[in-house]
Amino acid sequence: MDELEDTVGKLSLNAKEWRPGLGFSSNSETSRQVSAGSMTSAGSSGRWNVVVGEEDRSNSQSSWGDSSQAIDVNGTHYFSTALQSQQQQQQQQTTVPNQNPHRHRLPRSTLRSSLSLPSEEYHYYRELSLQSQTEMNPDDNRHRAVPPSFCRSFCLEPDAPVSSSHTIRSSFGYPTILFRVTSTSDGNLYALRRIDSAMKCVNHTICQSVMQQWLSNPVGLDKNQPGGGIAGAFDHPGVVRFYKCFLSQRAVFFLHHYHAGAVTLKERFFSNKDSRSGIPLPESFIWSCLTQLVSAILAVHSSDLAVRTLQLNHILCTREGCFGASASSSLYSIPKVRLRINCIGIVDVLEFETRKTLEELQGEDMRALGCLLLSMTTGTEVSVSDVYRNNSLQQQIMILNQYLGFVRQNYSRDLHSLIETLLNPNIAPPPIRAIAANMAVRVFEEMDGVHSAVDGMHDALMGLYESGRALRLMLKLAFVNERPEFGIDQRWSESGDCYILKLFRDFVFHQADGAGRPAMDLGHVISSLNKLDAADEENIVLTSRDGKNVLVVSYADVAFCLEKAYQELCSNAVPHPVVQ
Repeated sequence: MDELEDTVGKLSLNAKEWRPGLGFSSNSETSRQVSAGSMTSAGSSGRWNVVVGEEDRSNSQSSWGDSSQAIDVNGTHYFSTALQSQQQQQQQQTTVPNQNPHRHRLPRSTLRSSLSLPSEEYHYYRELSLQSQTEMNPDDNRHRAVPPSFCRSFCLEPDAPVSSSHTIRSSFGYPTILFRVTSTSDGNLYALRRIDSAMKCVNHTICQSVMQQWLSNPVGLDKNQPGGGIAGAFDHPGVVRFYKCFLSQRAVFFLHHYHAGAVTLKERFFSNKDSRSGIPLPESFIWSCLTQLVSAILAVHSSDLAVRTLQLNHILCTREGCFGASASSSLYSIPKVRLRINCIGIVDVLEFETRKTLEELQGEDMRALGCLLLSMTTGTEVSVSDVYRNNSLQQQIMILNQYLGFVRQNYSRDLHSLIETLLNPNIAPPPIRAIAANMAVRVFEEMDGVHSAVDGMHDALMGLYESGRALRLMLKLAFVNERPEFGIDQRWSESGDCYILKLFRDFVFHQADGAGRPAMDLGHVISSLNKLDAADEENIVLTSRDGKNVLVVSYADVAFCLEKAYQELCSNAVPHPVVQ
């Protein structure tokens, strides 16, 4: 597409709306005078270019239902009286197409952005698609670690051992391995986490109890939910959705939603492979992340639940997009990201016997949030256990002062006060509602960024819509044109309305100049397909490849022929088998 120089055709206002079973209806009852443009028709030789003078198109519309304006010869419609009267009223001039027909073209970027995603977004989503389709080798032993109700598995941990009998000990304290799988029941992608050596503290009753907490609702069960979940399950944009927990193969399995291309905050900013390792993050970026996390925590705590997985290695980070200025911050050129809290429900199952109140668990979430902010501001991974576990009160204060001193010198007073309040060992951390109330002003900045990203995605979606609209028309033309046979009629695609579609295909895609060289005019193709989709009243001249047959039709006539031929094919097509 980049090599083609083109213009973008615009839809005419003089169009009809096609309604199945009702034919065409005009968009306006008032008559409109239009100035004529060029009507170009070329077969393989490209010798026709008819320039028509000004006219009232409302008086020269062709009607396939009127036998006085068309003659049917062996199923092909030829214009006789109507065409002659039209030619007598118009001044015609036959010329050879200009060697430089694009003197008044729009910028090339106009067509690229109107047909598809911008180049960067295209490659980004293509990479996500490839990641979602990657599978392990058929002889990989790790396939045995996946229950038979899932297929097309792929290990999401690059350092995981090949043998299914050896797994990596995770932060949960048990050997674990993570897969991307496809459910055999609904065909959707999921993230499946296997945890071994946990059968001593986990049983079926515990799994059902935790699932009831996260997936219950007043209505009841709904077996049609993905992964066999329950209607009304906890769902929030900032939390990776939890679907199921079950026991199989002497291991515990947790099923969560799969987000392609997601990495953890630890991998993104605190891994040794990352160039930003050990570098404090910009404050605007930290406030953006904090706003998303507070929103998710508030939703969880409001449902009388606790997160319990607020660590750098359990928060997924995906790119928000690269649509304009909202895509990145000025400092460090860090792109805006979406954060989602992952692994919810896992700690609830593994530590089910821990006798802690909901207030205590939610207080631990607030301490963990403070440690997250401390890690992002200092560039050093700090966990709750590093500060509070096995340390006296004086030691805790000493450790915090070392980090908070750096925050005080490099960040605003608001951020420093917030972290100090969350981590102060002398007092209980404030509830999440108090934090959310104090951050109200910061939320507006995040909303501005979200709206900018939505605007960019909306523009990209419009390009995909235009691309899909053209694809739908081309698929219909491909089904009908030059079909080798249709039942007992061997010449079905070469006669009647189908012959019009064949000539229109040549008019759109087989343009050529006077020397017979192909004219690769993508602007002409898009303009013609747009007018065909809108059933425009504009007339065009179609000519056969040998130049013996010439027809003057409108885009509305071609749209009617296309819809009629396609519906005829569909009505006689072989029925698709129904998969139970």
